[in-house]
Amino acid sequence: MGSGFFCVSPLAGETVWSLMGWVAERYGVPVAELRASWEWKNQPPRSPGIGGIRPDAEVLLAPAGQDLLAAVCRADRRSLERALPAWLAGPETFAGVLSDGLPEARWQLGGAVHGPVVHACRLCTAGRSGRDVAAARYRERWQRVCARHGRWLLGAGDGHGLEHLELAGCPEIAVAQRRWPAVAGRAVAVGVDPLTVFSVAWAVVCQWWELALGWGRERVWPARLHALAGGDAGAGEGFWWWRVVARETAVFPEVVAVARALVDPVVTEMVWRDSGGERMRAFPTDGEFAQELGRRVGRPWLGEVDAVAGSAALVRWRAAVVRRRRGTGQVGERELDPWWLPREEQPVSVAAQLRTLAQRADGSISWRASVPRQERGWIGEKVREATDVLSWLDVHGTAALAGAARELIVGLRQSVAVLDEALVAVASAAHHAGVPLDSLSAWADVPVEELSRDVVRHRTNLEQRYG
Repeated sequence: MGSGFFCVSPLAGETVWSLMGWVAERYGVPVAELRASWEWKNQPPRSPGIGGIRPDAEVLLAPAGQDLLAAVCRADRRSLERALPAWLAGPETFAGVLSDGLPEARWQLGGAVHGPVVHACRLCTAGRSGRDVAAARYRERWQRVCARHGRWLLGAGDGHGLEHLELAGCPEIAVAQRRWPAVAGRAVAVGVDPLTVFSVAWAVVCQWWELALGWGRERVWPARLHALAGGDAGAGEGFWWWRVVARETAVFPEVVAVARALVDPVVTEMVWRDSGGERMRAFPTDGEFAQELGRRVGRPWLGEVDAVAGSAALVRWRAAVVRRRRGTGQVGERELDPWWLPREEQPVSVAAQLRTLAQRADGSISWRASVPRQERGWIGEKVREATDVLSWLDVHGTAALAGAARELIVGLRQSVAVLDEALVAVASAAHHAGVPLDSLSAWADVPVEELSRDVVRHRTNLEQRYG
């Protein structure tokens, strides 16, 4: 490494690996040369397909390794501890390991160390170096807006090659970020972790995002997606790519609005009234709760498209609220916790969706890999049921004309009804795995809105059957 020392200060919330990149830039040496100063205990995580170290990689340093980094930065360890979220995790990782005082280091993914890693705004970091230098820092989804430059900062490990989206055409996204602290404060006031509230709201709205392709009156998200994609760049074949990449940005205002509703006692009281209170009844499709959610997200027709039942996460939250109010179940049961979100209800990551798009483009994605075993079993059961009915029909019989015709017609109708269920189940499974609803509509020869309603009902029934 070159002679002379420079004072290098990290960004607040920066990853150690990002800081190392900036140190190498400051000294004018390749980052690989700087890395050689540490004793590495494992191989770095690589970006699939394109190689290179992942931008969301993190470095955990043993105490001697921290001393070395502090020395080349000319910074005291305490200031680095304040700025670097992964700083304290380093000594914990190497605790009890004999190192002979060597400056040891270990690779890890930032998401496994502290939380989501995003690309830092280059216009902001340019003030640190005077040059266009990449950086990565930890940011939750409600911290992604760079208000100064009107940008949404994208996940560093998503693999799409973009660092940010311009928000010039979507001022409501920055407004939503300014509103989040009040929502977080209300969550704390009712005894719930704000991150948990956000996670449930995020799951609900992402499920709506998928259903919205069949909502004929949806106008907000298509316009917002068009603006985020830079106009017609998001049209045609690029639509599905942009729809994945821009999802978290496009839905953010609705996520904040839903989170605010879920911690509002007035809203939970609406859920209680919709349930019939002490007199149990089926939830109305367009009850008080659905109407209030529609008002808060700027879609007064939300109840008419059965959006509540369309979100398994929201159905689960609503049911838990009612169970807790009625006092059914045992304390500690997950069914009584409105904020418990099972893994299968958590939105699929951007990186995973992009891999699915790529697999679908080359025809390599398989039905078995995309559809859960229980769902495949249910579809197979319906096909067998229809086959059994058809196998008993005798088109060559000698029975009286009226009786034979009646038996054949009833049997065929039963088979058709069961096959219709199987058709909807197949469409639901494929749509849940990422196939566009309009493609499924064309294949099934069923109007998009009708198929969307059928898919919502099917997924609700599936949820009730398998939990």
